[in-house]
Amino acid sequence: MFSSARHFSSAAARAVSVKTVPVAVESVSSLKVVVKNAGSKSASAGLAHLLSTSAFLDTTEKSGLRLKREAELLGGEYSAEVTRDALVLKATFLKESLPFFVNSLASTLSDAAYKPHELNEIAGPYASQVYATESANPEFKALEELHAVSYRSGLGLPLYYDGSKSYTNEDIKTLAKEAFLSENVEIIGENVNAADLEKIVSESKFASLPKGNDVIAQKQPTYTGAESRIRQAGKTSAVIGLPVEDASAYELVAAGLISSVPESFSATVDSKVLSYEGSNLFYFSVTSPNASEVSTIISAAAKALKSTDFSKYSKLASLLAGKEVAAKSVSVPADFNLVVVGDVDAVPLKSEL
Repeated sequence: MFSSARHFSSAAARAVSVKTVPVAVESVSSLKVVVKNAGSKSASAGLAHLLSTSAFLDTTEKSGLRLKREAELLGGEYSAEVTRDALVLKATFLKESLPFFVNSLASTLSDAAYKPHELNEIAGPYASQVYATESANPEFKALEELHAVSYRSGLGLPLYYDGSKSYTNEDIKTLAKEAFLSENVEIIGENVNAADLEKIVSESKFASLPKGNDVIAQKQPTYTGAESRIRQAGKTSAVIGLPVEDASAYELVAAGLISSVPESFSATVDSKVLSYEGSNLFYFSVTSPNASEVSTIISAAAKALKSTDFSKYSKLASLLAGKEVAAKSVSVPADFNLVVVGDVDAVPLKSEL
């Protein structure tokens, strides 16, 4: 197996990035196309999600049905997702089908039709279903609100299309035209030959994507000391968090909080540092059908933030993060953000934590 990273330039000096990474299972290959500046932070609320649900539909050369059926006949499949930083297209297939899937992914970026009926009948309803499903989870809803109060715009925009804005297929076309530039595109191949991948990409429509400016990660404006409480039936979720610069330091904090909170059979506890281009967001969350239990655990976590020596958690942090996390002193500011979703009356106010 191998790990390599290369860049190719065609005669037109395209800057699409191509790299390969090793995988444990050699019978299946995959391609991932990461399009920067096409994530939720880069467009009006929900529009990037509609762009992702419009992927792998009709192109100027093939119908979406034909594209899917041909992939299935070759033992492959497609998927698309939106992140806050990017649109991610993926194809999984048998190794010998590499040329077909490179060309199909390239065509999805360069030749998508974005027909009005597809938005109304397929992309829009599917996006709304994803939003409804995810929003039924109070922890997801609380994390979304934590992003909103921590960043407001950019990374604070909703990840999924919530129906609060109306868009047309022309809006999706415009976003695609602005985002599908050679400098924004990175192609990652798993279990493929690096030289073969570079050659096929250089001969595909990836090589003729319009050229734009280099992608520069902008530092996100951040906000702390905020509180948001959303009343909702069902389980209760509480999240404390704040934007941070030193991600590795707060991986120590995440590990320390996981270790120090009271044990529970019914509560789900999580703590992580979410790393984005331009910012990192630390959070601790607890979700339970028992709102009083949420109150107890979030109060314990807030107390631990103020009094714990987190430098001693480097081994656990390294285990949880899957990388070496050095011990260091961490001073956690008192003006963290708090979000509560569910039985908000049972959970203390931020000023009471």
